[in-house]
Amino acid sequence: MRKVTAIITALGFLGSTSLTPVLAATTADAGTKSIELSAAKKKAKKAKKAKKMKKAELVTELSAAKKKAKKKAKKSKKKAELTIADELSAAKKKAKKAKKAKKKAELTISDELSAAKKKAKKKAKKEKKAELVTDLSAAKKKAKKKAKKEKKAELVTDLSAAKKKAKKAKKAKKAKKAELVTDLSAAKKKAKKAKKEKKAESVILYRIAA
Repeated sequence: MRKVTAIITALGFLGSTSLTPVLAATTADAGTKSIELSAAKKKAKKAKKAKKMKKAELVTELSAAKKKAKKKAKKSKKKAELTIADELSAAKKKAKKAKKAKKKAELTISDELSAAKKKAKKKAKKEKKAELVTDLSAAKKKAKKKAKKEKKAELVTDLSAAKKKAKKAKKAKKAKKAELVTDLSAAKKKAKKAKKEKKAESVILYRIAA
């Protein structure tokens, strides 16, 4: 639009500068020779023709400029549309790629989570098994220790009982021996007494017989 306005202004300026000398010469030199007038007319005609040609040239240029501008605008529009279409397509592809990547990442996270859960489960199972083995081992050790302790206590008890029994038996034996000694002493005393009585009886009988 600015280019068109500039062309029109140039045309007006050219017309005014071309006609002014001709009119001035006609008014001032009214009695100039017909040759000069004819020359002036020819000059004016030539100037008019040149102006017309210039105007036509400017119009052609203007038309060409309009066409060029239109073509350029069309091309720019088409290019812009193509750029927009390309950008839109690229954005769609990018979005699709991002969606795919997101889905892949989600699947990876899901797989990793599942693997971690399995690992944790396996570890917990292993730890539980190890704990049970440890507990069982500890229980066995405890039972063994307890059994050993109980056996030792039992042996001590049995030994103590055996000692007591032996002591008791020894005491009983001693008592029996003392009893036997007493019985033997009593028997001896009894025999001695009987012997003495028998002797006394024999003396009495001898005395009676005498």
